[in-house]
Amino acid sequence: MDPETIIEVIKWIAPPGCRYWKYHRKFNEFLSSLERERQDLSIRMETIQQRLNGELRYHKVTNKEVESWLGKAKKINEETQRIEDKFKKGNYFLRGWRGKLVDEKIQEVKRVYDQGAFPAGLVIDAPDDIGLPLPTSEMVGEDSVKEKILKLLIGDRVCKIGVCGMGGVGKTTVMKHIHNQLLKERNKFDKVIWATVSKEYAVVKLQQDIATALREDLSKHNDITMRAAVLQEMLQGRKRYVLILDDVWKQISLEEVGIPEPTVMDGCKLVLTTRSTEVVRSMGCEEIKVEPLSEMEAFDLFLSKVGSELLDIPTLQSTLKLIVKQCDGLPLAIVTLASSMNGERDVRIWENALNELKARIGSVEDMIDKVLERLKFSYDRLRDPKIKHCFLYCALYPEDFAIDKDELIEYWIVEGFIEELESREAMYNKGHANYKRLEENCLLESADHGNCVKMHDQVRDMALYITSQSPRCLVKAGMQLRELPSEHEWIEDLQKVSLMHNNISKFRLDMTLPKFTALSTLLLQYNSSLKEIDDSVFTLMTELKVLDLSLCYSIRNLPNSISGLVKLTALLLNGCGYLEHVPSLAKLGALKKLDLGWTGITAIPDGLEMLVHLRYLDLYAYRIKEMPGGILPKLFRLQYLRLDYAVAEAEEVSRLSKLESLGLGDYFPGGRRGKAVGIGGLANFEDSIKIPTDIRRLVIAGCDDLGRVSNISSLKDATDWRTCWIHSCKQMECFYYLSSYTTALQTLEYLFLEYLDNLIAILVEEIDGAKSTLPTPITPGIFSCLKTVQIVSCPKLKRLFRPKLLRNLQNLEEIDVSWCSGLVEIVAASSDEEEEDKEASKNSIKLSLPNLRSIFLSNLPELRSFCKSCYAIHCDSLRSICIVECPKLKTISPLFPQPDNGLPSPPASLEILIVRPIEHWNSLEWSHPNTKNVLEPFLLKSS
Repeated sequence: MDPETIIEVIKWIAPPGCRYWKYHRKFNEFLSSLERERQDLSIRMETIQQRLNGELRYHKVTNKEVESWLGKAKKINEETQRIEDKFKKGNYFLRGWRGKLVDEKIQEVKRVYDQGAFPAGLVIDAPDDIGLPLPTSEMVGEDSVKEKILKLLIGDRVCKIGVCGMGGVGKTTVMKHIHNQLLKERNKFDKVIWATVSKEYAVVKLQQDIATALREDLSKHNDITMRAAVLQEMLQGRKRYVLILDDVWKQISLEEVGIPEPTVMDGCKLVLTTRSTEVVRSMGCEEIKVEPLSEMEAFDLFLSKVGSELLDIPTLQSTLKLIVKQCDGLPLAIVTLASSMNGERDVRIWENALNELKARIGSVEDMIDKVLERLKFSYDRLRDPKIKHCFLYCALYPEDFAIDKDELIEYWIVEGFIEELESREAMYNKGHANYKRLEENCLLESADHGNCVKMHDQVRDMALYITSQSPRCLVKAGMQLRELPSEHEWIEDLQKVSLMHNNISKFRLDMTLPKFTALSTLLLQYNSSLKEIDDSVFTLMTELKVLDLSLCYSIRNLPNSISGLVKLTALLLNGCGYLEHVPSLAKLGALKKLDLGWTGITAIPDGLEMLVHLRYLDLYAYRIKEMPGGILPKLFRLQYLRLDYAVAEAEEVSRLSKLESLGLGDYFPGGRRGKAVGIGGLANFEDSIKIPTDIRRLVIAGCDDLGRVSNISSLKDATDWRTCWIHSCKQMECFYYLSSYTTALQTLEYLFLEYLDNLIAILVEEIDGAKSTLPTPITPGIFSCLKTVQIVSCPKLKRLFRPKLLRNLQNLEEIDVSWCSGLVEIVAASSDEEEEDKEASKNSIKLSLPNLRSIFLSNLPELRSFCKSCYAIHCDSLRSICIVECPKLKTISPLFPQPDNGLPSPPASLEILIVRPIEHWNSLEWSHPNTKNVLEPFLLKSS
């Protein structure tokens, strides 16, 4: 090499070399500088958080830019801390390279620090939220009362209204209708607040319920007086509001709760419902009385439930009227009784019902007892003892409590109210049937969009009225107890004790009490203060079958006497985070359900291998490091199994032939509709997990190493795979690789792909060693059963389907895509495909999705079109289209192809079309000038 060339090379190499020498020589200075910058950033983060805590007063929310900055700052702070920790122990010879990395990180920290100035402020006004509509039943005969109350609410004369009447007369129903009407008439009040007080009134609970309705939180304030001060400030910041307190049993001190006294000047109103006129007077309210229904109104309501065709039976009408008369005009009694007799046409049965009612009501003097006896008639009509037990079990929960439906059915199973069937799915179906029976008899009501159930307070009173006699229960749930009920309440023939949702700290009984030989159930869940259970307690309860200590997270030790509960079938300890040790389980051979999820235990409990009758085992305990070999095969009856990262041998799990639901890692599998596997937070598990061939549901979350689902080798044998949900798997590039097998995809009905940062395609095929997102030809049967596809936050995904795949999607009913920042088209073909299709059809290329009912597209900033204009997609079942924040979308014309006569028309099934913001509707382009006019009547124009 000539000298000039050498000099040029040196000139090219020297500057980088000098820079790396600088980084090497001053490495410690750079590292110290990084630490200082990180500390400055931490101080700014803390300062902004402190300011937010002060400025997030009531009816304010955090500015989105501030939220984003805090997240970014936290992330870079953690990254910087890791770099410091790692590089302080670093290799001397890597100092140059690492010094450059540290310098780059210093500049990044500085940039983030500078971005943390917010001249426009940290908070903004919360969006207008007047309230949420309440589910309610039909209102009968109370229109005049409703009008009176509305008139007082809108007028200036009265600030406090007391709606009173006997239990079951319809006070709550009237107020729910008024609540919902006020939400529609938004100009009347700024906020409509609903809170249920109930017989077990607790100031702390009422304060939190009101705060929750305001979308605020009082949990960080423990002192009642301070909570009241904060709540008062929240309410005063709401200008004109209506506060409805339902089911008030005694005088409430507004000052103690933190409710400002409403005045004519502030325009606020307080409404309460109560059975007591004394409560109305003592709280200074204007009284509005809800009277029972008239005979005609009562009879009409009754007929609406049992069916007016009964009037066709000539001899029955007089009996029906007498039965209705026994209900004394109370809507609740009428509805429950009518529901229990629905479908009955035998005159003698009706006459017997009349005689029973008369006898019941005549046997008691007290008015409340008369009401309960009317309701008890419906309970007695259930006939099946197990369904009666299912109903009474709901009364073990606190008053007005929304009971999770799946949780309730799980209790019914462990209590033996649902007989053992061949699978958990079958038992859940039976439980659901029992629930529906109770709902149809108006003994239970649906809540929380059907996920929960509730008991009307009067119906619960009836259930407690029954359990005060037989089966004998002690129920003190949700009463804020700090100590156990008094000893005289612990009577010998108790069968069930419910002390759930209290603040009891010690469980200790007088050993002179007789043994509770009938006691089968002890419910202590959600006693967060419970730290101590006396060792002798369970020697008094030797017949115990169900023991629930879930979420008693202060408890550290269990009494050894638990080891002697040989009849125990369910031991529930989920959420006891400080519990480190469980006594020997070797003698608990009857145990069918053992829940140790989220406990602090450090080892598998002694004697676990002896529990050969176990059906349900949750060992998701983060401190358990290993599952000893040989235990799981002995638990051959297991139907549900959940393990932490200490995954058992795949071969041992695969031998559990009755297993329906398997959870590994973070994910909790439901497993109530066939076999389910949930995998969360695991790495390199593809070959170590045996997927059952008859799997119905697969959920994978937070498994960052998983590149595609088809890598799970045992999945190729799946024969009944229906649902797949993939969430937050960072390295996943495609859902399925088609190079080896596709049988498993032929039964799939529901596909959910969410938060997959690197997903570029749903299906990928390998052709001669190269990946292609265009599987040509599409294997027949792929996605042929697919009904729903939902894609959320997959930023690198540019298209959903190829046109040729659409030919397989003949059962697709729903397309839901949102927050995919890179998505350009829903259906997109390569240029070769388009040319091929155009050759085959000189006109538009016809495709069909005959069962598609719903299209939801939201926050897709790059979406141009549903598909190219050369395609015409016939969607004959389409009911709804919703397009929100898709600013570049130019046309949806391919979804409304022109018929042969050339005149556009929407599908006959179309019901609603939503485009937001509405301005985007006007900017859409149409292949036919009349298409827009044809669709205009379906457009929802109000926001």
